[in-house]
Amino acid sequence: MQSAVTGARLVVAALVLAAIPIGGAAAQAGGNSSATKKTPTPPAAQQAPADATEPQTRVAGSFGNWTLVCGKEEEVESAKERCSLVLPLIEKQSQKLVFRVIVTYGPQGNLLLRVDGPTGVALQRGVEFSPDRKKTYRMPFQTCLPMGCKALLIFSDDLKKELLTSEQGAITVFALNGKAVQTLTEFTGFKQGLAALDKHMAGN
Repeated sequence: MQSAVTGARLVVAALVLAAIPIGGAAAQAGGNSSATKKTPTPPAAQQAPADATEPQTRVAGSFGNWTLVCGKEEEVESAKERCSLVLPLIEKQSQKLVFRVIVTYGPQGNLLLRVDGPTGVALQRGVEFSPDRKKTYRMPFQTCLPMGCKALLIFSDDLKKELLTSEQGAITVFALNGKAVQTLTEFTGFKQGLAALDKHMAGN
């Protein structure tokens, strides 16, 4: 089964550094479509409640289907700004956020890939991430809360090279009955977005 989704640019910066509800289960999405650029701001973003404790964030740039979002995690002047490259995937019919792909640098300086997805999936199967729908990278779930599940993977050299040259990819999770639920997306702008993320990292 494939989800009908589109890629959209986030205009609400708090989506990156704060967990928000994931709208809808991927298993309920139908159809087959790759990502496009012109998509309204997802309801999941519009409905995300403001939290005074969340770090102040800003949109630092847009690169194709990716958005660079930056913010400080601490309310002190000396705190370094943290940036993430974000690709939200929206279910076309309901306009609900199904997946959110995040690329960022971890505390040890490793480049990390994170996929936020829905609950109600087979946790032991994790997430399958496939640039250009060729090689598959398996991502174990790290945490699962009522608002959604998060899978994490440290970038390998191979994964970085493949994403830099990939035009389209697939994200697959598994329903509780074992059925694969696949979502297609375009990675337009990733190379430029990663260059901007690296430049910001070097500046810090």
